[in-house]
Amino acid sequence: MTSSLIDIVASLDENEDLHLARLVVLLEAFMKEDKPAVEGITKLAKLDFLVRYPSYFEIALTQRGVRPERISISEVERNSIEASMVRYKFGPWDHRYRRFLNTLASKGLVTLSVTGRKVSIDLTDKGLSVARQLVAKSEFEQLAFRSSMLRRHLDLSATNLMNFIYDTFPELNDMQFNDEIDAKGLINED
Repeated sequence: MTSSLIDIVASLDENEDLHLARLVVLLEAFMKEDKPAVEGITKLAKLDFLVRYPSYFEIALTQRGVRPERISISEVERNSIEASMVRYKFGPWDHRYRRFLNTLASKGLVTLSVTGRKVSIDLTDKGLSVARQLVAKSEFEQLAFRSSMLRRHLDLSATNLMNFIYDTFPELNDMQFNDEIDAKGLINED
């Protein structure tokens, strides 16, 4: 019996440790001396979207003027089941960020501070140590690379990042719940 795409993606999504590790690596790339790594769950969600979906990452960086040969997305990554994007309750943004962040905070890996409605997220010293251990592993090499490229080319405010993503990927506005979007057709392979 063949599993549907939804079932496969759902089984991958059940591995919470993978999501937590990915967020720690992403936050490490955005660490700053004078302010939190990421200001706002919206910004974290949009950055994580680009890290999770290599084809969208590639398109976004190309839109920002990065030469394709500097982006380095392998065919395996581009065509893997993990690269398939499914619409969640709030669009392609995973609805579990608050839970993930609370889990990371309870483990002493991140600090969360709230100003008004904005949640600022930063790694603790322990979180930074864990992130550096993860980044040193070959399994996290591409994730660390993508995170650092996002820091270099897309460290925008949450609003500007959101506008950039919706302008670059207007199809995200019209997705139906559990729809898959195939980004392969969006890439101009010369």
